[in-house]
Amino acid sequence: MSDPRSSDGYQPENDLQPSSISKVRVVNRGGDAHADPRDEIPEIGFRNYWYPVTSQRKVKRRKPTRVTLLGEDLCVFRGASGIAVISNWCPHRGASLSQGVCHFVGTVSCPYHGWTFDESGQVKAVLSEGPGDLSTIPGKVSVRSYPTRVIHGIVFSWFGDGEPTDPQHDLPPELFDGSYVQHDATVWHANWRVTLENLSDNHTNYIHRNAVQALMQPFMKVSYRGARTYIAGGGAGLTFYSDGGERKRPYREWFPEVNGYWPKHRHRLLWTRFFALKPLRWLWRLGDGYPPKRSYHPGNHEWNGGPHMPGMQRISGGSSMYTRWCVPINATTTKEFYLWAVRPKNRLARFWERMKYPISQRLLRDRNIGFQDADVLGQLRFDLPEVFSQYDVETMGWRRLAILSARYEGRHDKIPSDLVEQLNARALADMAGRPPVGTQSLDS
Repeated sequence: MSDPRSSDGYQPENDLQPSSISKVRVVNRGGDAHADPRDEIPEIGFRNYWYPVTSQRKVKRRKPTRVTLLGEDLCVFRGASGIAVISNWCPHRGASLSQGVCHFVGTVSCPYHGWTFDESGQVKAVLSEGPGDLSTIPGKVSVRSYPTRVIHGIVFSWFGDGEPTDPQHDLPPELFDGSYVQHDATVWHANWRVTLENLSDNHTNYIHRNAVQALMQPFMKVSYRGARTYIAGGGAGLTFYSDGGERKRPYREWFPEVNGYWPKHRHRLLWTRFFALKPLRWLWRLGDGYPPKRSYHPGNHEWNGGPHMPGMQRISGGSSMYTRWCVPINATTTKEFYLWAVRPKNRLARFWERMKYPISQRLLRDRNIGFQDADVLGQLRFDLPEVFSQYDVETMGWRRLAILSARYEGRHDKIPSDLVEQLNARALADMAGRPPVGTQSLDS
């Protein structure tokens, strides 16, 4: 039997990068002589970044909230100057602070002995011992406090050591440019590396073939012909540009290898034609406000579509920007944060976007499509040798960016600029002045 890695359609990873940097292996081809390159990507995430923690509306005034992210248990409560995030475990006897109560403004009290902490993590009082000199603990004991910002109703915290970066450097630009942003979150039982790579591979037209949003459009054909990946800021971009070839392919194609057509039936087109009716298209696009995808954020190409550090995938819908952020809870569970940003033209459009979000995004995309992926990813093995094809080029690009970031202090902006230029040289040369075309994906 021939080696599938040498068959038609397989493109070795070294063919996708300059030979002088071929040491950046991204595919596990098996064998005792080679370590798995995926192990270089932190199992519980990159720490030196801002991450979404929870929704502001979930943080009550009298009762703290417990959240686990990046393997750390957190206590979230309303501090004196806003939402506060501190370590969840009381240093006295290890009780859970999130089981406590916010008796006094800007503090949270441990449920066991009443050790009371402020937003900086300092013990301000011990209610079981008494005020003043009756207790020697206040001012001498503390827990870790995480720098925190609330943006668009989302609580973000810095998980790294040392001074945090400017949030605008790490977070999507539409959180700061006046866009109307809605958000949601769900939990998947898979490692974050698996859920992130799910967003950049070519599975959409198979696993999601019967998803409602897939039925709203013709069966998708994808062309990665001549594709290369490049690094732009904290993102791994894809230079694939469609030559229109995939659009010329018929709706159904004959597979002589299995003696059958795929898709097997044409009745799916009835749904596509129904959703293509002008009244429905007009109603669905009523809230449009973004410029076309090619002109989105001109001059800020690094925030266009594709995978981004520390674990985001961004998809341009032409009139919207969709970000799915894969935040590790622990080694086997991931919280998927969804950000949906639009620029409504008027109040009516804004109202419509708010009304349709529970159906168009939360139900049809985050749940219907997302759960189809989650069912498969929960059983996926991430420790076996792999056989990649040319359609996995975006996954290769993401791994290369993530591995290099891990090697350089866990930050994409610590990668030497000359190395980035070397990585990008071939990809940018292939573009030959043609603008990249973003993937039209359901998994965003």
